[in-house]
Parts: sequence; C-alpha cells; structure tokens
Amino acid sequence: MELTLIKWLIFLVCIGATAYLGVKKPSLLISILAGGIALEISIEWLPQEGLLGSQLGSLARIFTVGIIAAAAVRLWKEPETRCRLWGIMNHYLTRALMIYIAVGGFSLIYSVGRGKTVLEVIRLLTLFLLYLGTVLLAEKKHDFLPMQVVHWVGIALVPLALYEGATRNFIWRGYLAEGMLARVNATFVDPNIFARYLVLAIVANLLIQYFTEKAWKRAVYIACLLCLMGGLAITLSRSGMLTLAIILVLMVFLIPRKPILQPIGFLGLIGAVIVAMRPTIWQRLLTFREGLGALDAQRLYLWKAAWAMFKDHPLLGVGLGGFRKMFETQYIQYKTVIPDAEGATLSHTTILTIAAELGLLGLAALAWVWLAIMRALHSLRKLARQQEKLRGYCLGVGYFLWIMTVFISSQAEARFFEDPAVWLSMGMMVHLLSQGNERNA
Repeated sequence: MELTLIKWLIFLVCIGATAYLGVKKPSLLISILAGGIALEISIEWLPQEGLLGSQLGSLARIFTVGIIAAAAVRLWKEPETRCRLWGIMNHYLTRALMIYIAVGGFSLIYSVGRGKTVLEVIRLLTLFLLYLGTVLLAEKKHDFLPMQVVHWVGIALVPLALYEGATRNFIWRGYLAEGMLARVNATFVDPNIFARYLVLAIVANLLIQYFTEKAWKRAVYIACLLCLMGGLAITLSRSGMLTLAIILVLMVFLIPRKPILQPIGFLGLIGAVIVAMRPTIWQRLLTFREGLGALDAQRLYLWKAAWAMFKDHPLLGVGLGGFRKMFETQYIQYKTVIPDAEGATLSHTTILTIAAELGLLGLAALAWVWLAIMRALHSLRKLARQQEKLRGYCLGVGYFLWIMTVFISSQAEARFFEDPAVWLSMGMMVHLLSQGNERNA
C-alpha cells in the first residue's frame, strides 16, 4: 500500500512538472522527452493501475502527452499557429506519414486481430500528434538542445552500465545477468535498445564537436566519446555495433568532411582497441559470418514465419499488429524453440513485420515516408548552399541519422514507428526546414 502511494506521488509530481513546463517553456518538453526516452525503468516507478496509470505509465508517455497538450493550447490561443499548422499538414513528409497511418487503419477491415489493430492505429495517431507538436513548439534557440540532452543522458548511464557489467547486479530485469554473458541494459528494457540510445548519443557527440571551437571543450567531448564507446561495447549488442558502423559511414558522406573525420577516426581507433582487449566482443561479431542461425534461433524462425505470412498475403498483409495472433494460430509450426512455452512470438524485424502485417501496400507506404525524409534532408542542403550557413543542414543530418539509427537497429529489435525518437527527429527536420524557408522569404 505504501509503495503504491509513493508511485502515485511520483506520478503527480511528474504530471505537475510537465504541466508547468507546458505553460512556461513548452519548447523544453521536446528535449526532456529526448532524455526521458532513456528511462524505460520509469514503468517501475509509476503506477500501472487504473486508466491514467495504464495510459501514462512511463515518463516518455507523460512527456509525449505534455507536448501534444501544449501544442493544442498554443493552437487554441494563437491564430498564427493555426496558420502554421495548415502549412505543416500540407508538407510532403506529413502527407507521407498520414498515408502510412491510413494504410494501417484500412487494415482494420480484414485484420486477423481487430482489437490490436485499433490499439496500434491509436498509438500511431498519438505519435503523429507528437510529430506535429514538435514542429509547432520547437524554437530556434533550442534546436541543438535535444542532441545535448541525449548526449549527456547517455554519458550519465555509462557508469551504471559499468557497475552492472562488473558486479552483475542489475537494477532491474536481473535475468539478463544470468548465464555466461551479462549484457547490460542500464535503465532500458533490453540491451539492444540501450545500445541504440548510445549510438544516438555518439551521433550527438560528433555533431557537438563539429560546432565546438575551443580546444579544451573538444578534449572533454573526446573523453565523452570514449565513455560512450565503452558503454556500447559492454552491451555486447551486435546490432548496435553494426548500426554505429553504418551511421559513421553515412556521416562522412553527408557532412563536410575535414572537421568530422578526426573524431570519427578516433572513434574507429577506440573501437579497434576495445575489440582487441575484449575477445568476447569479437566472437559476438563473428556470428554475423556464421549464418543466420548463429545469430538467434528465435529470430530465424520469426523471419521464416514473417516471410511465409507475406507470401500468403502479399498485397495487404494480415493486418496492423496482427503478427503475433497469426503466428500463434496459423504459423506456429515455424516455432523451433522447445518446449512450446518458450520462445518469442513477436516479430523483431521492422521490414518483415510491415511486410507480414501490411503487405506490399505497407512497404510502399514505408518507402514513401523514407523518400519524404530524404527529400527534407536534400531541401535543407539546398537552403544551406543558398544561405551559406551549414548549421541548419548539419543539425538536419543529425536528426536524419537518429531516424536511420532507429531504423537499422529495428531490423534486429523492432520499434521503428513505435519509437518517439523517430517522430521527434522528423518534427525537428520539418521545423529546421520551415525555419530556413522563413529566412529566405
């Protein structure tokens, strides 16, 4: 009883703080959400009972609702904001997102699990409102703040990760410490999601260094980069390491090269030293070369089941959110983990999940979203050339790489459209683009 009262007290404090910021400094909520994403452990601190508890049972959800509510108040009070909303709704990225959501909503007609489809559509609509709220609330003076928050939150989590790795005393989900490999998760549900967040922090670190002129500050950020890389290494996340490698290559191509090459080269050196010092990491990485079955038996049968669903329902799929029910009822023969009570039943690969649940129509909608994101980045590059200012474009590259990080990582651990960082990043890209267009007007 006492523990429940404490949880409700923490919940009320969080709601009150969010409401205060929503009134006084609504643009700060965007950056606070960027940090709050890391605190998945907050589901242990907050009540999960009742309507409020079940819907707002994590800090990320509370901050998301705060951003949406603050944007709604601004729309109600300010006619100029309502005019801006019309322009945002007509933006090509917004239209692409609405098409994807509409495809998911259409699947309700034939979905194998209509209740789950309704919940997934509601979640997508909520995150779409987060995207709109981000564009409406973002301010130029805080354009860099989400990057800084994610960077320093990532740094703050590294000592906890080191403690968990050294002692095997995990602050939650202690079963991850069992067995020969203790894969640290810090404040996250899963080590791979923790690794994903550290890659976001590394991207932020490299961009901050890019704009830092003072030598002593750059030295501090180099030291921070070392900490983040060490934290990533002890997660033993293959998807995290592969994601980082791809992101660094993209960064070299997307950002004017000389100022960014030195820290990226240093990061590569750090990685080589860590791998040399920890043979376990190298052995984990080598499993990529040993065939798909060596990666994870559960992932292998999930991939096969998803492909079978897609082949059987190629055009429309089985319905948004319908993978689990379809797998358990009609494709259970693909499950190879014994006994039957064990083994995953949720798909862990975004592209295959969309293919199975929404078919070719869903894959086309996903491709349209990506084309719109890349078009937004190209538009930011054109504006940078016209105005001869790289700041907006480089920030846009950072948010683009955040989206790419989540997408690549989600091929091993799902959570692409479900991750608030994606919608926040898309919102910031549209905000930067509209900001640049206003200067040109």
